[in-house]
Amino acid sequence: MMLRHLWPFLLVTSTALMLGTAHAQQPAQDENSQISSEFGFHLGKLLPAQIEGVTEIMPLWGLRGAFRFGQGFMEFGGIGGNAYGAEWANLHVSLRADMPIEGLVGILYLGGDVTQFKGAGMESKVFGGGHVGGGVYIKISPTVWFRSDMKFNVNPGTSLYIGFGFVFRLGGTSTSGAASP
Repeated sequence: MMLRHLWPFLLVTSTALMLGTAHAQQPAQDENSQISSEFGFHLGKLLPAQIEGVTEIMPLWGLRGAFRFGQGFMEFGGIGGNAYGAEWANLHVSLRADMPIEGLVGILYLGGDVTQFKGAGMESKVFGGGHVGGGVYIKISPTVWFRSDMKFNVNPGTSLYIGFGFVFRLGGTSTSGAASP
């Protein structure tokens, strides 16, 4: 599958974007409420339980995006990969709440999934399911954040995805370069 060879390109591109957007600006007082959208990528591991045809921890990667929806965010994305004879492709949509905590941003989310799964030596099947998750954002620059999270999925079987990646958050900083009060 060509997609598994794409992660080095994503890593190099995101690092170039991160360095290009990193500059010394003071964040606004309540910058999280000014964020209007975000996009990013992540790498992680899927810990399967009760999933026929998967006995090993699977490495996965994905892309995500979000836009402000009321007081929270509507988040969407895809996660995929193949290893040990199994293939996994997941599309998901979530409602997410962000909570500033001592210079970090904690997150909680809940949503639905569509997963196409093929276990080792099995036919490919499509499952509908749901998830709940949580994590934390760590600010690197005014627009680049590091995100770490865990997503518990139901169907097929149960699984826990643990992922890390970079997120580009837009609309939350001043462009004047002056310090905010």
